[in-house]
Amino acid sequence: MSVTNQDNDFDRKLVAKIKAEKISPKPRWHFLLKDSVIWAAGTFSLLVGAGAVSVLIYFFKYSGWEMREAMHKSWGEFFLLTLPYFWIIFLGLFVFILYYNLQHTKHGYRYPVWFIISSSVLSSVILGGIFFLAGLGERIDNLLGVQAPFYNTVINRHLDFWFNPAEGRLVGIVTDKNDDNSFTIIDPSGNEWLVSADSCASSMFLLHLREPVDIIGQVTDDHRFAARRIKPGHPGRSFLSRPRPRPSRTNLPPLLLPSP
Repeated sequence: MSVTNQDNDFDRKLVAKIKAEKISPKPRWHFLLKDSVIWAAGTFSLLVGAGAVSVLIYFFKYSGWEMREAMHKSWGEFFLLTLPYFWIIFLGLFVFILYYNLQHTKHGYRYPVWFIISSSVLSSVILGGIFFLAGLGERIDNLLGVQAPFYNTVINRHLDFWFNPAEGRLVGIVTDKNDDNSFTIIDPSGNEWLVSADSCASSMFLLHLREPVDIIGQVTDDHRFAARRIKPGHPGRSFLSRPRPRPSRTNLPPLLLPSP
């Protein structure tokens, strides 16, 4: 059979298939809508990924690197203990979604995988840096700290790391400042601690009522703590301000008391 006859036979079969299955060409608006949805999803993924980057920068900035030596931690140990794994995984997920959407755009197939992924990451980092400077990272953290479940164990491991009195780390909200270089805090469990700042009295000016604080020192008695280093806390302030169950000592400020 000649090539021409083969082509004619193929054409007849194709026409017969189209008629039998009633196949009709898709209208142009269908492809335009598909491209619009893909680009919209890609843009949304970029914005969400950039938001994750802004939170990552916020966490890294206030991780407490300047107090690492006082904790007797190596750089690597401190980095791994405070690394915000949740936000890194979250960022990776949306970078993949962004890559997937870009690859399915009209000309996305032309670009290699490494180019699309690296461009997605770079765009997220640049935009995330802008978002951080605009204060978005802190606002996202505060928003999640209000009601998000597993906040201190999954979303913000910074708090879980700092709240370990047995290892000499304490975190909480300042509820009272005394004249004898001591102050009172409420920890994430709702317990009240009397903190002595005799070894770092000059740091007392850093403390503000109803603001979070990170402390390095040691437990001296039941819910008493001697501070060696003090720094204002940042990530997790909304979580620390959540209403807690009333502890045994009841002189808590109204902000931290549960609603009646």
